[in-house]
Amino acid sequence: MRSPRVATSLGALAGSESGGILCFKGIPYAAPPVGDARWRAPRSAQPWSDLRDATRFGCSALQYKGDGMADMIGIAAGPTSEDCLYLNVWTPGCDERRRPVLVWIHGGANLVGSGAQPRIEGERLARAGDVVVVTINYRLGVFGFLHAPELGASGNEALLDQIAALRWVRAEIAAFGGDPCNVTVFGQSAGGFDIAELMAMPAAAGCFDAAMLMSGSLTPHVSREEGAAVAERFAARFGGTSKLRDVAAGDLLEMQRELLSGTQARTARFGPVRDGELVSEDAAGPIGRGDHTRGLPVLIGHTRDEWGLWTGMDLAMASLDDAGLARRALRLFGAHTPEAIELYREARSRRGESTRCEQLWVAMMTDARFRMPAIRTAELHGSHTRDVWMYSFEHVSPALHGRLGACHSLDVPFVWSTLDVDNLPRLCGTGPVVERLSSRFMRAVLAFARHHDPSHGDLPAWPRYDAHDRATLRLDAQCTVANAPRDEERAFCAAL
Repeated sequence: MRSPRVATSLGALAGSESGGILCFKGIPYAAPPVGDARWRAPRSAQPWSDLRDATRFGCSALQYKGDGMADMIGIAAGPTSEDCLYLNVWTPGCDERRRPVLVWIHGGANLVGSGAQPRIEGERLARAGDVVVVTINYRLGVFGFLHAPELGASGNEALLDQIAALRWVRAEIAAFGGDPCNVTVFGQSAGGFDIAELMAMPAAAGCFDAAMLMSGSLTPHVSREEGAAVAERFAARFGGTSKLRDVAAGDLLEMQRELLSGTQARTARFGPVRDGELVSEDAAGPIGRGDHTRGLPVLIGHTRDEWGLWTGMDLAMASLDDAGLARRALRLFGAHTPEAIELYREARSRRGESTRCEQLWVAMMTDARFRMPAIRTAELHGSHTRDVWMYSFEHVSPALHGRLGACHSLDVPFVWSTLDVDNLPRLCGTGPVVERLSSRFMRAVLAFARHHDPSHGDLPAWPRYDAHDRATLRLDAQCTVANAPRDEERAFCAAL
C-alpha cells in the first residue's frame, strides 16, 4: 500500500497509516540547534527536495534517563540528541476538512520528556474527535534554559522553540487537514507551566486560540542573577563562557545532573528566566491584564493529590510524624505553620479524609505547587474573560496499594486513551469504570478544542469558573460539580 503523502512549504513527507489515521513523524519545525546555533533562538528549517521519510520519530531533546518514577508514569523519551526540534502529526486526512487542532507541550520539569512518549500517541485522540493532533519536542535543561547574554542566550530558548512550533502549525497544518484558525495548545506539568508563560509573552501573541493547562500554571521565574550564576558555574568548569559552545553535549548534561542531585541539589533551576526582554515581568501581570489573551478560552485543572506521586514513591514518608511535618511545613507557611497544620487536619477530618501526617503534607504541597497557582491563574484570566473552566481529577491510582492517591501525571493517559500502554495499567487501573472516565475526560478535551467549551452530554452541567462560586468538575467514577471545593484551605493559603 502506498504510504500517505503531504506537501509542506519545505518539502514533501511520506508518513504511515493505522486504523484510518495518518501519521507523520519527525517533521523538522526549525533548524538543528547545534554548533553555533546552540543557545540561540530557533532558526528556520532548511527545505528538502526529495520525499522525506516521516515514519519515525525524530530524536528527543537531550536528557538523562529517568528513574522508576519516570517508568511508572510513562515519560520515556527514546533516542536523544541535541538535534531535537521535531514535531509529529496525527490526522484523519490530508484534505480540506479544516479540523480543530490540538498541540501538546509535554511535561517533565523542563528536564525530561518528549513528544514521542507512548502515553501521548495521538492516533486514538485524532480518531475519537476527528481532530488533528500535534506533539512537539523542545530543548530541555541547560540546552533550553541557560541565561548567558554573552552567548546571545536569554535562557528562554525552550519557550522560543515552542513558539516556533506553534507558528509552524499556523503556517502548515492546513495541508494536514487542520484548521490554522482553531489551534488549542494543551500540556501538563512543565507543559502547563510553560503555556502560562506563553500566555504572558508578547512573542507568543496570536499563536493559539484556546489553552488547556493541566497541573501547571503560574510559577516563579528564574531571576537574571540566578540564571547568570548557574551559567558562570558552567563557564568555570569548562574554561570560560566563550568555550561553552565547543563543549561536548554529554559533558554539559553530566554537569547539569551534578547540579541537580546529591549534595548540590537545589543549587540550580532550569526554567523560564526573567531576562528583561522576552520575559520582563511575572506572568500574572499580562495574564491579569489580558495583554495577549483577552477572550481566550481556558480549561485549567489539577489532580486532587498531586504531591502523592513523590510521597507515595518514598516509603519513608509513611512514618512521617508531627515534628517532621512541622519541619517540612515551615518552608511553606513560616510563622503560620502551627495554624496551617491545625486547619488542614481539622478540615480533612470534617470531610472524613485521612489526617495522617503524610496525607497532610500531600495536601499542603498539592495546594502550594499546583492548586493555588491554578486558582490564581483562573481568577486572573477570568477577570476579563468569561470562558474559563476548572476541573479536579480525583481517580485514585491502584499502584502501590493506593499510596499515590490521585497523583501528578495520573490524568495524562486518561486524556489520550492510552491506559493500556506500557506500565500504565498498573498506574491507572483497568476495567469499565476506568475506561468510561477516560472517555468522559477525552470527550471534554475534544469538545473544548472544537467548540471552546468542554461540556458534553455524558457530564453534569459544568458552569464556567468565577471567583464567587468557584465551580469545579470533579472527575472520578462519579463526575460531579462542586462549588468552592476545599475552600477552607484555599482561603487560608490565599490570605498568607
